Amino acid sequence: MNSSAHIALETLVDIAESRLTSGALETAIAHVEVCSACNDKLQRLQQVILLMTTDTAEDAPRDVLASAINIFAPETTSRTARRVVIAALTFDSRAAGPAFGMRSLHTAWRQLLYSAQDSDVDLRIRVQNEECTIAGQVMREECSGGLVELSGATGSTQANLNALCEFTLPPVPVGKYSLRVVLRDVEIEIPDLELED
Repeated sequence: MNSSAHIALETLVDIAESRLTSGALETAIAHVEVCSACNDKLQRLQQVILLMTTDTAEDAPRDVLASAINIFAPETTSRTARRVVIAALTFDSRAAGPAFGMRSLHTAWRQLLYSAQDSDVDLRIRVQNEECTIAGQVMREECSGGLVELSGATGSTQANLNALCEFTLPPVPVGKYSLRVVLRDVEIEIPDLELED
């Protein structure tokens, strides 16, 4: 037989899995016996099917599989694949008055709460000796592998989100910054974050 009349891969799989009718099987086997290319493919298919049916290996844990998939799919986590959301300030502890019966609301930490569609960002800022410490939490269902980046005139710094979506950034000088939360499917931006006494 000439090479243009090779058996289709689907038919070879049917032969290997004994799914062909007797008439079609006889015709295909007659070709395989005289065609070394089809014979080689059929033998490899039979080996693969045998390995698949006799495999007793356990599946890897779900987290390991997800991590491996993320390693080989960097394009899905690129900036172009993420939607960018500008967060809106919804609460500032400095602007809030004291609760009824309290004399003052002065604390060492300032709290800012930002809303960004399906996520909220809670920031706690402490200024001491012209340096700011920022800690916070992203309130969202999924934040694994996320990070927070703070950029300003003096440079940038970043921190990874922990299992509870919390972070603490290294101290930075007072000044104007932008804060960016980078998650798998979204970037949350706080473009004008003023860190001051």
